[in-house]
Amino acid sequence: MSIQVIGKHKVRHGDVTAPGAIAELMGKDRAGIMYSDPPWGEGNIKYWASINKRHTGQEIEPASLPSFLGAVFGAARDFCDGYLLIEYGTRWRKEIIALGEQHGFDFHGQVDLQYRSGAKLLPLDLIMFARPGVNYPAGYKRSVEGTHGYKTLQMAFHPLAEIVKKAGNLPSIALDPCCGMGYTAQAAIDTGLAFRGNELNAKRLEKTKARLLKTLKARA
Repeated sequence: MSIQVIGKHKVRHGDVTAPGAIAELMGKDRAGIMYSDPPWGEGNIKYWASINKRHTGQEIEPASLPSFLGAVFGAARDFCDGYLLIEYGTRWRKEIIALGEQHGFDFHGQVDLQYRSGAKLLPLDLIMFARPGVNYPAGYKRSVEGTHGYKTLQMAFHPLAEIVKKAGNLPSIALDPCCGMGYTAQAAIDTGLAFRGNELNAKRLEKTKARLLKTLKARA
């Protein structure tokens, strides 16, 4: 699949579950932060496969939930040296916590978020993990709790980006293996981090690339 370099940022078009997908994107790079909002559950994975077909005409076999989450957490295990944050539906909280711990991360708590569904705001988890010896700043959970949309990313990224940039042992790179339309990329750029993102849907990845190019142009 294709990789595009945009300034100090890099994005890949392809299936996260394909062998070596994130290794191809990362190369020798490591991430200080991995933040991802992957599809919530088996039904959502099938839904996004149908959206991909509608947008691109590409027919794909939806991954099973275990193989999909195995790929996402495998990316964290193999390429993230610091913080791992996963936005996921509250129904899967125990499974997500177990997966994080199985892949070498300490569980640091769960933040109650919201997401918009029509006119309603519904509950959503942000599950906090970190490598052993890496800690969240005081008041972190309280500052993020109850937010929704891009506000969540702003509040979640800023304090961690400051730690990563000052730490001698954490790379100033943010990774999202399911980067969608680029809001994680925008949060990374807004906090001075380089971005690495992977996305299956080529049409949605164009949105990520557009955000990166717009930011680079504005800062030129």
